[in-house]
Amino acid sequence: MQMLVSILAIMTGLLGRWVRAGLPLGRGWAGRGRRLLLLGAGLLMCFWGLNRLFPLPPPKSFSTTILAADSSLLCAYLTPDEKWRMRSSPQRINPDMVKAIIEKEDKWFYYHPGINPVALMRALLNNTLTGRRTSGASTISMQLARMREPAPRTYLNKVREMFRALQYEWTYSKEEILELYLSYLPYGGNVEGVYAASYLFFDRPPDKLSLSQAILLSVIPNRPNSLRLDRQGEAARAARDKWIERFRQAGTFDEQELEAALLEPVPTQRHQIELKTPQFCYALKKSHGNRSEIVSSLRPAIQQKSQKLLAHHVQRFSRLGVSNGAVLVIDNRLSQVVAYCGSADFYDMAAQGQVDGVQGLRSPGSALKPLVYALAFERGLITPQMKLLDVPTTYYGFQPENYDLVFHGQVSVHFALSHSLNVPPVRLTKEMGLDVFLDALERSGFDHIKQQRKGLGLSAVLGGCGVTLMELTHFYSALARGGRLYPLYTTLPAPQAQPTTLFSEEAAFLVLDILSDIERPDIPQAYLEASSLPKVAWKTGTSYGHRDAWCVGMTPRYTVGVWMGNFDGHGVPEMSGTQMAVPLMLDIVNAIDRQSGKQWFAPPPGLQQRRVCSESGLPPSPHCTHTQPDWYIAHASPLRTCDLHQPLYVSADTSLQYCPACLPDTGYQRLYFPNYEPELALWFELNQVGVRQPPPHNPLCEARFSGQGPNILSPSADFEYLLERRRGQELLLQAASDPSIHQHHWYVNGQYLGAVAPGEKLFYSPRSSKLNIVCMDDKGRKSKTDIKVVFF
Repeated sequence: MQMLVSILAIMTGLLGRWVRAGLPLGRGWAGRGRRLLLLGAGLLMCFWGLNRLFPLPPPKSFSTTILAADSSLLCAYLTPDEKWRMRSSPQRINPDMVKAIIEKEDKWFYYHPGINPVALMRALLNNTLTGRRTSGASTISMQLARMREPAPRTYLNKVREMFRALQYEWTYSKEEILELYLSYLPYGGNVEGVYAASYLFFDRPPDKLSLSQAILLSVIPNRPNSLRLDRQGEAARAARDKWIERFRQAGTFDEQELEAALLEPVPTQRHQIELKTPQFCYALKKSHGNRSEIVSSLRPAIQQKSQKLLAHHVQRFSRLGVSNGAVLVIDNRLSQVVAYCGSADFYDMAAQGQVDGVQGLRSPGSALKPLVYALAFERGLITPQMKLLDVPTTYYGFQPENYDLVFHGQVSVHFALSHSLNVPPVRLTKEMGLDVFLDALERSGFDHIKQQRKGLGLSAVLGGCGVTLMELTHFYSALARGGRLYPLYTTLPAPQAQPTTLFSEEAAFLVLDILSDIERPDIPQAYLEASSLPKVAWKTGTSYGHRDAWCVGMTPRYTVGVWMGNFDGHGVPEMSGTQMAVPLMLDIVNAIDRQSGKQWFAPPPGLQQRRVCSESGLPPSPHCTHTQPDWYIAHASPLRTCDLHQPLYVSADTSLQYCPACLPDTGYQRLYFPNYEPELALWFELNQVGVRQPPPHNPLCEARFSGQGPNILSPSADFEYLLERRRGQELLLQAASDPSIHQHHWYVNGQYLGAVAPGEKLFYSPRSSKLNIVCMDDKGRKSKTDIKVVFF
């Protein structure tokens, strides 16, 4: 159109100069030229005006087609007018098909302006001499106009087609016209366009058409209903053979290839367009509904392997009551989704296979714990060999327990994470602050956390919240990229984007290093013995009630997320991430990333090693007898020296302990004893763990001591207790102290209740709603807590 306006401007300018100069048109060739120029200007101005008055009709709507990364078809949807009409780019069609169309319909397509004058004159002459229509003169552009606006074949309508053809030529390039033409070709029924016909009649992409199929598809549009393959197969074969002979006579194709084309059978059955990844395609269509073609990041080879393995594992565990699962695979280098399995079988109605397990909101179990440890590593609270408490703990009525209901007393960070203990990450989260953890979840792409945040507590660390498999797998891909969370892409081309830094590269490496440890309880023995298995780090999760089994595995190249369970939410006793999700994850990693072997992440430059005390995990003091190597983050990890072993004055026979106030002049010695935290010392005593304990303090000592008093374990501070008055319910009083303490004295609202040993339970029946509780040890040190009681 811009070209048309430019030509009109030039011609109008020349004519204007002649008129203003009063020049006659003249005689001879110059006059004829000026007249022709004037005529051409008039025609162009007339065309311009008609083009403004009668613009081209808008293009037809196309079926939404979703392609894989290699351009293969994943899914297609009917147009609003119930047609299979797919955009048919010539670049994606067998060149023989394009060649056959042009040779058959419009040999001079690339050379005329939409109308072929020679063909028009020939057709007019032949039709006049014979008195009937023996040949046509419609160009591809004219046929496109007729397909877009069907009308009876009259001379008037032919003129209109010519005008529309000129409009198409002015508006579109030749390649664009050819694409529209190939997209609108009718093939009978509700099938339009080469792309749709290729899949529906030959079950293959148009760039894989044989010569016979290409010629067949070039012939059918002339009589789409009488040559329809699924109804008039023999007639279609005859028309194909006729044109094969014409192409042989014209030398359009190789003669041997044409002979082979003659022998190829003609299909007479219409295929269905297979929905290869229904849930994924539906999600893309919903988010990109205004696009006729969506090129996804999915890779068919990885998708097929993942879907096949998922179906196999679900069938394997179906006897235990597990009916479904989901898988998501992310390419870590590109942050692209390369496999998306929403369920084991989309068409399994009994198992609710239409549900999208990748987007379903479920409890993650223990799968969020790595975030807690990464945050603690970065803040310098821990290193892999530092010791954490794993003892019974209560926070505002919440009492975390380990999966096997066994406590270990004191464990290393490495052991706590690799064995997925529950108490240590909860205590770390309490130390850092719950908001720190929740803020990190939101930054990590867990969008649903924002909606749940007001109702979340420390239990969120252990799965007391809802996440999706996509959110969880996306977060773990950040661990594989040095703590940097890149936007996750499902379509191509993927733009370049800046990541969100969740934690340091050093913290990410330490978590991955621990999660890659094969000395852990959640690795199947068969996989441990498999020499071909790539090195992989993973974390499992099992939700409360055994409803969900999770596992996310990471290699330098891929992150693989797996969920197993039932879409109706019912649990089964055997459901666990270890038993059901880990084997599937390892099978997928082995199938798609075997060539990576034992390649692994390189330690970041800010990560160094040092010797630490084996009992505390801190840099050793002169009194630490055993040490071991440990990673630490320079300028972040704790540098304080181990202070577990404290000097004490004891009697010559080590039966009594002295303080400076009661230290005798002679008969004593200075020895080092481990000084465990009161909770740990109490746990050792209750579980009869043999550890070296200091002797009791001199009973004749009358000194009072300053410092920290007993650690009140129950009741919890600032907690509201509900008690049924008629049943006479009581409160449990319990506290812990270091081994040198032998008695706890309890007071409630100033009233003395009695004395018990550290860790011993004392019960009290409250009479008022506000209680001030004090516990004093036998050295005069006090601790107190205030609680509220509500009677009903």
